[in-house]
Amino acid sequence: MTLVVFEDELWRHFATLTQARPVFELRAGAFTARERVGATAAMAGAGSDEALGLGRAYLMGHYGPQDGMAAFLRVGAPIVLVNGRALDLAWLPALLAEPLDTVYLAGGALLGARLSPSLASAVFFYLRDQQAADARDELLRFARARDLGPDEPPLLLRYPWDLISQAGEQIVRDMPLLEQRLPLLMDAVPNVVVRGERVYVGPGARLDGPLVLDSRDGPIFIESGAHIEPFSFIQGPCYIGAGSIIASARIRGETAIGPVCRIGGEVEASTIQGFSNKHHDGFLGHSWLGEWVNIGAMTTNSDLKNNYGSVRVALEGVGQIDSGVLKLGVFLADHAKLGIGLHLNGGTMIGTGSNVFGVHSVPKNVPHFTWGGEIFREYRIDSMIGVARTVMGRRKRQLSPTYEALLRAAFAVSGGSRGTVAQSSVALAPSVALEALARAEAAAVQA
Repeated sequence: MTLVVFEDELWRHFATLTQARPVFELRAGAFTARERVGATAAMAGAGSDEALGLGRAYLMGHYGPQDGMAAFLRVGAPIVLVNGRALDLAWLPALLAEPLDTVYLAGGALLGARLSPSLASAVFFYLRDQQAADARDELLRFARARDLGPDEPPLLLRYPWDLISQAGEQIVRDMPLLEQRLPLLMDAVPNVVVRGERVYVGPGARLDGPLVLDSRDGPIFIESGAHIEPFSFIQGPCYIGAGSIIASARIRGETAIGPVCRIGGEVEASTIQGFSNKHHDGFLGHSWLGEWVNIGAMTTNSDLKNNYGSVRVALEGVGQIDSGVLKLGVFLADHAKLGIGLHLNGGTMIGTGSNVFGVHSVPKNVPHFTWGGEIFREYRIDSMIGVARTVMGRRKRQLSPTYEALLRAAFAVSGGSRGTVAQSSVALAPSVALEALARAEAAAVQA
């Protein structure tokens, strides 16, 4: 069997977060969709814990299989397709047991399918171009279909804020997968107060008291190699990834922190993809952060409007949308950097590779690969990649040729978003703008 997780047309709703990663590589709860599909299939006895990804062409050199499209069509092996926006995978074991050429739908959208190689080959080229609706229509000509009905609880992510609002429930749904490798904490640990009975800690994780682990409202999962420093408070449901350090922080429920992060201050109901730093004081609430993000000391976001109204978000290529969500923070894409003492309003979107500094209030939309504060300029890709190489090296990771090529391609395809830099910046009088530009250039040189 070959597992394939694909992007569909609605990747565009996540465009600010997915210029440098496919939708199926966005962390929702403890796992990305691709990781969750592989783990669920293995738990169901399907014999494989590896799922291949099929996304936009410029992403495939890094996130796709090394041997390209040929990897999707092994001779005689059934193909199982799973939508990369999938959340709850309770339906996947049933699909794995279905006869060949069976299609699962969710509210009409292509959710998954178990196909013969010949039928799969007829739709791969639609999926390669994120044309899942056309693939669905072609499959329905030859396959039996089962519609799983109303999308409640959500089976598919629809908007970026679903990554936040569903994180707590998703951590709970991921419990069977996590319990396979993380043992329940049974023995008392010196100066560690455990409330509730659902704290799971991997071998080699360090719990340095005094600290409190409160699992009364949901499970807490701490991966091997994580380090919880003294005076930390962690509330479930919560997931702490391997190699991450919780630096005397308050981590409130519905938070998922990926591998090798440095987290301090107060964090509430937020997801951090991995390899990111929020090491100092400041509040991060109801937010989503990508990889290689850095947040400076005392930088804080709002996640609740003073009038208690729902938060509006400007989605790239879509426009302003009322999220219908009362508490919503910020979205920071991969390699975003925020200076010290910045304030961000709810619904702020910071694009891939952008660097914001030197202002009190950050604009609500900062395009990809830009830098500045009072005004923004294009971030030269060679300079951005040089910084990325340094940052990754500090975590003993190399910027591979395939990832560098991906970043350069993302810079190229996102050029249109930088046409709105002037509209995204704080309005300034001409003389003030010139002074601000000089300050920004001087700061960039010093950095």
